[in-house]
Amino acid sequence: MNELYAKTVYFNFPSKMVSLSTRVEVTKPVKLGCCLGAVFLIWILYSFKDIPEPDIPRDPVMPVPALLTTKTPDPVLRVDVYYECLCPDSKYFVLNHLLPAVEKIGTLMDVRLWPYGKAETRVTESGLTFDCQHGPVECEGNMYHACAESHIRGRAVEMAACMIQDNMDPEAAARTCAQRLGVENIDRIQHCATSSEGLKLHKKAGEKTEGLSPPVTFIPTIEIDGAQHSQKAILKNFMKEVCRLYAEKHLEPGQKLARCRDAL
Repeated sequence: MNELYAKTVYFNFPSKMVSLSTRVEVTKPVKLGCCLGAVFLIWILYSFKDIPEPDIPRDPVMPVPALLTTKTPDPVLRVDVYYECLCPDSKYFVLNHLLPAVEKIGTLMDVRLWPYGKAETRVTESGLTFDCQHGPVECEGNMYHACAESHIRGRAVEMAACMIQDNMDPEAAARTCAQRLGVENIDRIQHCATSSEGLKLHKKAGEKTEGLSPPVTFIPTIEIDGAQHSQKAILKNFMKEVCRLYAEKHLEPGQKLARCRDAL
């Protein structure tokens, strides 16, 4: 029994030793491989870190931010026209100077119409009343002009030029001109001219006219950027004076506007 046991122990012992040795020899290469793999991975990460980003061209269709593309509006001259709707001199100026200038160099101007002239305003218990140089029809016509100025600002000069050709029947002139020019809100102008709104606008035109310095001596009187300048020169060639003053105020020496070529 002891001999047999000794042999059993002898043969089993080497078997265990071989098994343990085999496990140790197999595990070392695996560990070594893992270490090499980790080192390789770190090398790759650091190598790609220094590669520059590709220079992708900007899409030409993409809009530039609004902050960079906002253009400053071109400067304009403020033009205030003080006139009367039945005054022959006012009629001549509007048709032969103001309208052609608006059609050709309108973008250089911000035109405001003040139809009142040499009228007088009275405040009574019953409301506002006016005495106009050419009679009550002129007061009525002035109010139609003032209401057109208030309600169709962009086309007020066109409307005034059309009505002033024959303003003896202000309502008919307003409706005819609105139809001719394609002005849609004639009912609004009509309501304005026959209500307290028209009276207030006529009074406001009177206050502006009477506040001129120097005072009005001739109708029409024209202000350009708040100054009367030479009225003789303005009434003789309004477009030329506008172009001259615009160039002096807003252009660099030597610069010229193509639209003003014929006027200067």
